[in-house]
Amino acid sequence: MKLGYFGTPEHSAKLLQALLDSDLAEVTFVVTNPDRAKGRSKIPEPSPVKKIALEHGLPVFQYESIKKEKEKALSDIGSLEAELYVVFAYGSILPKEVYAHAPLTSINLHGSLLPDLRGASPVQTALWRGYTKTGITIQYIGERMDEGDVLLTKEIEISPEDDTGTLMDKITEAGIESILQLLRNYDGKPFSATPQNSAFATYCGKIKPEDRILDWNLNAEELHNRIRALYPDAVGTTTFRGKRLNILKTRTSALEAEADPRPGSLKRLDKKGLLTQCGDGRFLEILELQPENKNRMSASDFLNGSRIQEGETFG
Repeated sequence: MKLGYFGTPEHSAKLLQALLDSDLAEVTFVVTNPDRAKGRSKIPEPSPVKKIALEHGLPVFQYESIKKEKEKALSDIGSLEAELYVVFAYGSILPKEVYAHAPLTSINLHGSLLPDLRGASPVQTALWRGYTKTGITIQYIGERMDEGDVLLTKEIEISPEDDTGTLMDKITEAGIESILQLLRNYDGKPFSATPQNSAFATYCGKIKPEDRILDWNLNAEELHNRIRALYPDAVGTTTFRGKRLNILKTRTSALEAEADPRPGSLKRLDKKGLLTQCGDGRFLEILELQPENKNRMSASDFLNGSRIQEGETFG
């Protein structure tokens, strides 16, 4: 089978590489987001998907807005004879003229068990809401986001230590296995699929800048879930002594509540550990953090350098 591939970030590049390494399909072209400036140099860099594609000599197409440039896109990819388009984290919504162009149309790998968590941030939202399991769905692309018929689902367990980075790794691994399984079982006919029951649909939006600001009035479990949902791409943030402080890794503490809790107040734990009081009177243990203009560090290193005084707070 000949495939066209749409994707952009690192985890999407892993699926592309797996397809190229298999003998199940031939990738005829790649569509990815335009090169973006990164770091202090501000020099545009190709996406991880583009890097893989160029290494394998594949045609690469990039559009600032594929919706506005759909005629050009169809002209670019129309003669490359892909039977199926595979989409994983491309970063833009495909217009119908594009996703329906291939004879077998287009399939999308989504990071939840649809119809739960339709939308832009299913992995982060599963962690934020405290889910203990999630999964992947392979679906046909339709006119409305994440409402297409389902070809395959696979459940994934979420551990208490998972953050968006580790959970995305699990989802990518499951997605690769599932896409290869579909291709392995392909019999020349369109893949069978089941309509979603929209009565059970839930939704999630994009992570916004204000979502990063940690509110210590929340309970400890909520704060822990938010911090791991934001890591490593957005990162939860607070303030300390008037400067920004990123909170990278935490865990809830079994230490009993204070009689008069003050959300955000700090407490040493065995001289090396750092606890922060939360709104429910429980403590959140800070494991790793990053002060403004400094490298990430352990709580122990932070305590050694900051010499926290009684009564000091985060936020």
